[in-house]
Amino acid sequence: MKIKGVLRLMIKIILPVCLILAGAAGWGYFKSRESKMKRKPPKKQAVVVETISMKPGNYQSSVQVMGTVMPDRQISIKSKVSGEVIFLSSRFVQGGVMKKGETLLKLDNSDYMIEVQKAQSALDKVLSDLAIEKGSQLIAKEELKLMNEASQSVVKATDLALRRPQLAQVKAAIKSARAELEKARLSLSRTIVIVPFNALVLEKQVDLGSLVTVQGTLATLVDVDTYRVEAQVPPDRLAALRTGKDSGSVAQIYSQYSDQTWQGKLVRTTGRMSGKSRMAGVIILVSDPLGLKDKENRAPLLLDDHVNVRIMGEILENVFSISRSILRDKNTVWMYNSGVLEIKEVRLAWKEDTKVYIRSGITLGDIVITSDLSAAVKGMALQLTSGDRP
Repeated sequence: MKIKGVLRLMIKIILPVCLILAGAAGWGYFKSRESKMKRKPPKKQAVVVETISMKPGNYQSSVQVMGTVMPDRQISIKSKVSGEVIFLSSRFVQGGVMKKGETLLKLDNSDYMIEVQKAQSALDKVLSDLAIEKGSQLIAKEELKLMNEASQSVVKATDLALRRPQLAQVKAAIKSARAELEKARLSLSRTIVIVPFNALVLEKQVDLGSLVTVQGTLATLVDVDTYRVEAQVPPDRLAALRTGKDSGSVAQIYSQYSDQTWQGKLVRTTGRMSGKSRMAGVIILVSDPLGLKDKENRAPLLLDDHVNVRIMGEILENVFSISRSILRDKNTVWMYNSGVLEIKEVRLAWKEDTKVYIRSGITLGDIVITSDLSAAVKGMALQLTSGDRP
């Protein structure tokens, strides 16, 4: 029994030890047979980029802004007399264009013609009174002469004796009568309303048979010889622009509704800045905005239209022009220099929405990278595309 117990105990101890030793021996065997991989240093790979070769030139600077078309001169025509409308011009319609001096409408002038006749009659009467008074003065002078001849004492020739106050009274009446006649004629002339300038009929307030009162609005007219465009310009750009009726900067105006281009001139600033955007207001005048003098029948410029405006600035001489997308952070550009990346800081001469103009930092023949790089590091290897190879 004792021998069986000893054997059983030895099996419990020796068998696990043998198994562990066998496993360790197997692991060592397979480990010695494992293939070893040798790491090789990574090859330095060049990034393929697209480039442009720089060449200086002279360029026209410009400022691109938004503007609103407005009338340069707009008036409300009001009647100076009352009456019934008896005539309207065929062009007196909303949107109609009328020439300076053309008859807009006529009012019934019967009452005013009667007033002219009455004033003329009153003037004729006082003129006859003047003739009678002049005769009376001659008689008064003769009577005074006869009295001096018949009397031993001298009779003084006073103003009253010579009827001078009566003459002054008649002359004053003549002036008053003439003034009344002029007033009546003026009222008669005001029954015909004349267009004061080449005009677009913006609003029409009356029609045939309308009874018009004094100061009653007849129409709203806009001068079609000139429109103005009000635009907002960054204040730092004003120094590069010229103002003046004759010498102002040229402005090109584009509308979304038409491919037509209108030309204007920057004549002045509004003298104030906008409250929210802090932009400076400028006024651009556009001559013949409806194309009435143009034989090509071009599209008209419409009031209240929101337009794109390109105001021409100064000529930039000997500068480099690149797309704005090529300009990198902190006014730098990426350069290709003998197969590696070089980062250069540049000084700008002018900046626009799509282009920038570089004054210094680039020289003739420099190769500027146009491609976008995810991680641009100075000195990184570069390779030109086949199209950019010299």
